Amino acid sequence: MYRDLGRAVSPGLEVKAVQLPGRGWRLREAPVRDLGPLAEQVAEAIVPFADRPFLLFGHSMGAWLGLLVARGLERRGVEPVALLASGRQAPALGCTEPELAGLSDDAFVDEVQRRYGGIPQLIREDHDLLALLLPALRADIEALERYRHTPQPKLRCPIIALGGTDDPVVPVESLAGWAEETCGSFEIATFPGRHFYFQDNPGLLARLVEQRFEMAACELAR
Repeated sequence: MYRDLGRAVSPGLEVKAVQLPGRGWRLREAPVRDLGPLAEQVAEAIVPFADRPFLLFGHSMGAWLGLLVARGLERRGVEPVALLASGRQAPALGCTEPELAGLSDDAFVDEVQRRYGGIPQLIREDHDLLALLLPALRADIEALERYRHTPQPKLRCPIIALGGTDDPVVPVESLAGWAEETCGSFEIATFPGRHFYFQDNPGLLARLVEQRFEMAACELAR
């Protein structure tokens, strides 16, 4: 999903995708079903790369995870240039859709596809491949549905809440509450499209990322 974004950003920037347990080259590891411990693992993994300016981009479940990661990094004295919270309503709103955890596999896949549209047709038709991916997908959904937002010290870094104008699950108005999670600047940016708006045109998201780094560079130069 993030390869196209990596190709779209300018040569001076590098996209590093976080590989969570239970998928990709970590497929044999058990997926984590709790955002808190998962965020601590991600924060620890990022610290060695934090010797240069960086920002966090988290989409869907990754937006709430990104907030917890940013908190963990700031506790460690490491501050991102910004948190880009994409495709997820403000965490204080909690999950606004009926729970999926108790559904059968077929019903679960159908409902995930209806809400988010993120499972390619070829994967849905390949039952063996789908069976490999389902544990991680179920763990992600369970982590979201178990998450309970609690008041914490606000982030120092800015937050940009991102969303697709036609996202059926995350309406644009549900992004405003992200402002409550930072004492830095806050803005909302929307793009044409549904939940995975950046897949069709990663260049639009790449330009926003570049602009944020340019702003950070100007602020440091003052």
